[in-house]
Amino acid sequence: MSTENIQSSGSSTCLDARSTNKYASIDKLRHSCIAEAGQAVNDGLIQDVTSVLDAARPVGEKRRLCAIRFAAEVCKRLEAVICRAQQSDDGGTSAKRSCEVNSLSVEPAQKRAKTVDGMAPATSSSFQASEQTDLTLHSHLIQWILFQSSSEDPSTPASHEPEIQSGISALVGFVGQVLAEMAADNVCYSSMRKLSTFQKAESIATDNDSYQQFEVALTMDTGSCTDTVPDHKDAVMMVAVKQFAQEQHRAYRYLAYCTRKLFTTQPNRRFAWGLTACGTTVRACLFAHDKVLSSEAMDVSTSDGRRVFVELLTNWTMCESWRLGYDPTIRHDADLKHWEIDVYDSETQLTHSYICEDIRCNTNSTFGRHTRCFVAREKPADPASAADHNFPKVLIKDTWAHPISPGSDVVRDEVAYLREIQDELAKDNTLDGTYPRLEAGGVVKIMCSDGVADDTTQLILEDIAEDTRAKVPNRIHRRIVMSPVGEPIHNLKSIDELIVIVSDVMAAHTAIAKRCGLLHRDLSDNNIMFHRDANGGVKGMLVDFDNACRIADMENAEQPDCVGTLPFMSIGNLEMSGVKRTVLDDWESLIYILCWLGT
Repeated sequence: MSTENIQSSGSSTCLDARSTNKYASIDKLRHSCIAEAGQAVNDGLIQDVTSVLDAARPVGEKRRLCAIRFAAEVCKRLEAVICRAQQSDDGGTSAKRSCEVNSLSVEPAQKRAKTVDGMAPATSSSFQASEQTDLTLHSHLIQWILFQSSSEDPSTPASHEPEIQSGISALVGFVGQVLAEMAADNVCYSSMRKLSTFQKAESIATDNDSYQQFEVALTMDTGSCTDTVPDHKDAVMMVAVKQFAQEQHRAYRYLAYCTRKLFTTQPNRRFAWGLTACGTTVRACLFAHDKVLSSEAMDVSTSDGRRVFVELLTNWTMCESWRLGYDPTIRHDADLKHWEIDVYDSETQLTHSYICEDIRCNTNSTFGRHTRCFVAREKPADPASAADHNFPKVLIKDTWAHPISPGSDVVRDEVAYLREIQDELAKDNTLDGTYPRLEAGGVVKIMCSDGVADDTTQLILEDIAEDTRAKVPNRIHRRIVMSPVGEPIHNLKSIDELIVIVSDVMAAHTAIAKRCGLLHRDLSDNNIMFHRDANGGVKGMLVDFDNACRIADMENAEQPDCVGTLPFMSIGNLEMSGVKRTVLDDWESLIYILCWLGT
């Protein structure tokens, strides 16, 4: 089902006024997300990147060689299935072709399960039994590969999209089945995941998630039985399906719309893969933080196209998790049902582990900084005391920031800024608690092919051709631990409390500007927080120095860069005037915040 055709579930006659308003807001949010996805594709799509598939290859040599051998054998078996289907096809209709595929005789497994480069073959009985069981799966696969649209007009109802979806599921299932059988007695299987697909056919609206409808998603098959309905949080990547090749741009747009939910629902997402399938043409997409890199077309109606697609699926099955877009420094403990987060401290060069208690904010966009905030406590050294709550709460901020302001040469480093602020203002007791206290922080470290490396956009794209990488802005993945944990200003109890926290925040702002030479440049309702003392009193706190800059650097810049939160930016900032930014711009932002709070 296309995004354009999604309708809110339930009858409006059964909803009261409150529910009607709720669903109207959901519909407004959905359209906003669709518009954001369209803008992401229009501004950030780089098409026909030949080397994008290289980013999916396993890094470890053993894994990589195994993937090459396994993919070759999968292709051999796939072509054998297709060859038999074509030989049995007498030129009949698609329906007749389907019947003929279902009546195919099964070639003895002994003839096909030959040793490949010394690998142990699957047993004949197991392979023959599974192939007899999965003739229906093969039928869907053949229908997709031999798919011919009855019309080339994209305005025609997309009645064949379910067939394409079933074909994708069948091919993924075929690859997974053959790989599992081949690798059962091979050392590589211990590190190999199994991909499968799941689909949703209707839109679901809940209090926590607006629109969860999507066409096809790839997920990891754990082999366990569960009554839980798969969702975006379970998906490895999304698949957008359209009937016609001319609908490629719509497929990109819908894929971006669905992929946004992966970043929202999966706290350990660094980047994301995705697939589009328009007729028999498949493309892989890599979603970085500012661009979408799309591969060249893989036409599954040709043997070369099938080979490349099978190699890609095999690589995704066998590659390291960080090559799929996951963050190995954020791990989910299924037994204790919590996230564990590692934070590297650049000053001590030590790594600290924390147990997440709550996700305070999550990213909700396809592109950008993808800022996430976790309320956590330091992990006890003794695992038996993991439930101990004596450790103080801290806030962990995880973000992908530009190291240099876009359009200028102004360097930005929030960790360095917080250290400097803390060193300079630590002895001023009147400002205690009005700015975040840095507990630990630095660039996230990832174990890659060359050992431990800083996690950056360029690391994600290290296998992409240099001329393409040059088109993608580089971001640095930073993680910061701060205290105390603040509350949003919407939780204040009175106007008097608002006056107190605004006074505290602007006192900190003035001291930071005068004594540290730093300008915040992003005053907003989200960056003014507060916390309470033991007696219930409030203390305002200025947070989020992502967009801060040294005042001296701005004075030397040829053109001031335009940064901040749109509703609260100063007029000079909005108009991108050549006038130098000063503390007055931040004070102007404060006026807009107060006006907004009063309406």
